[in-house]
Amino acid sequence: MATYTGNITALYEDVVADLIPYYDNFVLLPNPSIILNSYNISGGVGNTMKIPVTNAWTAASAAVSENTAILGVNDQNFIPTSVSLQVNKRGAGTEISEESLEDGGFETVRNAVVTRLSRSIAQATDQAGMNLFASGSEDALTDIANVDLSNDGTANAAQLSGADVSLVLSPEFGSYASKREPTVKMFNDVDKDNYQMIATVRNGFARVRSNFGRAVIASNVISESSTTLRASLDQFSSSVANLRNENAPTDGSGFYVAIVTPAHELHLAKELNGVGGISNGAIGTVAQDLANQALLEGLIGQAIGCRFIRSGNLPRDLASA
Repeated sequence: MATYTGNITALYEDVVADLIPYYDNFVLLPNPSIILNSYNISGGVGNTMKIPVTNAWTAASAAVSENTAILGVNDQNFIPTSVSLQVNKRGAGTEISEESLEDGGFETVRNAVVTRLSRSIAQATDQAGMNLFASGSEDALTDIANVDLSNDGTANAAQLSGADVSLVLSPEFGSYASKREPTVKMFNDVDKDNYQMIATVRNGFARVRSNFGRAVIASNVISESSTTLRASLDQFSSSVANLRNENAPTDGSGFYVAIVTPAHELHLAKELNGVGGISNGAIGTVAQDLANQALLEGLIGQAIGCRFIRSGNLPRDLASA
């Protein structure tokens, strides 16, 4: 920066110190309970890494007689392949006037800058990862035809006025790599008497085993009245069953993760209401609310076999045709 004041220097130092903790708090996907395979490639050359993948084994089902060769009957040879993961740059910026520091209060300005920059690049990271997991590309999805994961959602998708996509994933479905941790740069624009702060991060995602993930496509309408168009517990159960059929690994507690949109979260809540929870918008008792929460986090999760996490960064409001 060409010129500076004591306040702006202190602001810059605080933003640099706090950006990563704020970013880590707001970003969802680089989480070992969701993505087991995470890599830091900041010291490497290039922007692409190759992740080794081996073929699945088969059961040694053929009986082996005495003094008979095993190779050729129960071969379990490795056939290694690789998946490419490319990191991309994500950035956000804001301008701070000298007057905002003088009039707005140092702490107010500092909190606004950190929150804006960290949340923006965190949201960009999650959106890129969710899009790639659902379609194989970080590009924004426009139609449910872009989703190439197997769908366990509503069967009559053509009747949807719009669609949201929730995901049910094994921890070994995808991978994440970081090339640059969140970084802040600042420049003083003397002509405008303001300061430009830019935050950047370089990261990326890849699908390691696409058959270890499922999609649940259902209505994007929060107050969807048609039960046949809503997301349902049965759909998520189907996803879990299909993942188990693929021998997709679970987390250490035996669960997959279900990342759901806000609309699908309400659809599931309405289904839980049928077992005695809040109905017709009426406020239930505290005891019943606690029972519903226990049901959702405990019994339902154990019965279905997945942990539910809400995200607003999944593919949403897609065309159905």
